[in-house]
Amino acid sequence: MLPAWLGAGSALAKAAAAGDEATLKNMAQQWPFFGARLSMLEMVFAKSDLTIAELYDHLLVTPELSDLGAALRQQLSDDRGTLLAILETESELEKDNWGRESINLRDIYTAPLNLLQAELLCRQRAHPDEATERALMVTIAGVAAGMRNTG
Repeated sequence: MLPAWLGAGSALAKAAAAGDEATLKNMAQQWPFFGARLSMLEMVFAKSDLTIAELYDHLLVTPELSDLGAALRQQLSDDRGTLLAILETESELEKDNWGRESINLRDIYTAPLNLLQAELLCRQRAHPDEATERALMVTIAGVAAGMRNTG
């Protein structure tokens, strides 16, 4: 989901730091397009799991590249905070009970699939074989289906 959020939070934070936070808050409520963009960003953040991202890094990323993953996770965390400040909420989808519940229900299935996927990727890298590749494709399809519009 990196392309869906990377850069957006930084731009919002820069505008807020320049003294335009009140304008951003007003735009979020008064401009339908801007409000919809923030809503989509909020949904992407709600679907992001930093623990799973860190697990993928731990299992699959070489040590010399681990700083990149840590920096991206920190950026995601910072961007979440910026968005929540603009939306004046404590958590993602606070004002969208149905959306939050829908993601929570799907997480029951996608989280284990992510864990299995990380393990299968490790196995496939170490000893490629057709059965592991097929299992890996099933986890990819399952996670994509569970993520729905951001899969």
